[in-house]
Amino acid sequence: MIWRSRLVLLLAALAPGVLHAYIEFPYAAGFQTIRMPLLPRGSEPWKKGDMEIQFSAGWMNVWSIQSNRFILDGEEVRLNAGLSWGLSNRLRVGIVAPYVIQGGGILDRTIERFHSATLVTQGHRQEFPRNKFNVSYEPLGPYYPILQQLERVIESSYLPRKYPRSDIDPPVAYLPDPETSAFLGYDLDWFPEDSLDARTRSGPGALRIYADYRLPISSDYFEAMVFSVQGASEGSSATVAGNTGRSLSFSTLIRSEKKVHSYYWAAGLSYAMFEDRKFRLLELPAQQWAFRPRLGYLMEDAEIFGEYVFYSSPVKNWGKLSAAGHEIALGVSTELGSYSLEIAVIENFITYSTTPDVGFYASLRRQL
Repeated sequence: MIWRSRLVLLLAALAPGVLHAYIEFPYAAGFQTIRMPLLPRGSEPWKKGDMEIQFSAGWMNVWSIQSNRFILDGEEVRLNAGLSWGLSNRLRVGIVAPYVIQGGGILDRTIERFHSATLVTQGHRQEFPRNKFNVSYEPLGPYYPILQQLERVIESSYLPRKYPRSDIDPPVAYLPDPETSAFLGYDLDWFPEDSLDARTRSGPGALRIYADYRLPISSDYFEAMVFSVQGASEGSSATVAGNTGRSLSFSTLIRSEKKVHSYYWAAGLSYAMFEDRKFRLLELPAQQWAFRPRLGYLMEDAEIFGEYVFYSSPVKNWGKLSAAGHEIALGVSTELGSYSLEIAVIENFITYSTTPDVGFYASLRRQL
């Protein structure tokens, strides 16, 4: 019996389906947070010479609105291809290459039915065109009462909307003519609305490289501490990926030991710095903090887990779009042939403006 127990423990430690790792997803959509949070990483154990390939996909639906400030309505798909290599038992390096697709998506009706069945408010989302990309930032929102008065003395062609606008009004299809541009001083920052057009857009996201250093800990409660450095470039399309330029983050993580038929936990903290600090009309913070705890239960051939992610304000001085982000993920991982399969559902809570409404994640890993 003793040897069987030891064999179960060994297989659980080596099986790719039960390695407790953070999911490879930023918990965000580019047209909502503009740039991807660089979250804490480095949870799963590795050995010298270990090489792992991973393919993952995340699908996020975004609905966020604040009267006279912004409307964000659309979906984003993020496809990741990653490769990591253990240079030693303590040092690992890797690279992640994302491809991003933004558009109207297909989830609006399903989400509305779910909200109706669970008696959750729709927040006016049912009054907008379903499965259409609809994004508008409104810098003159605080001044709409003044613009309403100006309508009495200025031709309507200069003001393409009746002010103040309603919560349920969609963004205007606003292409300013030369006269309007002259009236507004040729300064895009003063256009009443700055909208991303409704077409589907796609392109490579920010290529990310990282290095993890693991420090073993001799304790009944802790297994290891991991220190990580991540660097990212800007994606090929600023409209898709956000205008972040180069970015760099440092993170640290501490995790408990793993045992079959028992719980484990991990908790990480990261600090990120960004080169570019403006996207279209939006001013972006130069730094961002993120906190990421994870709790899981390890079985012989599978694992169930939950993650919580907090990140500090992604946008400066833009109403509810400047709130911190809070998201949770619930998922399961198991073996699928020679691969490790991981699936999760992601949902926002506490604040809803800076995080996607709902998301789905799936990943396949394999040791090479």
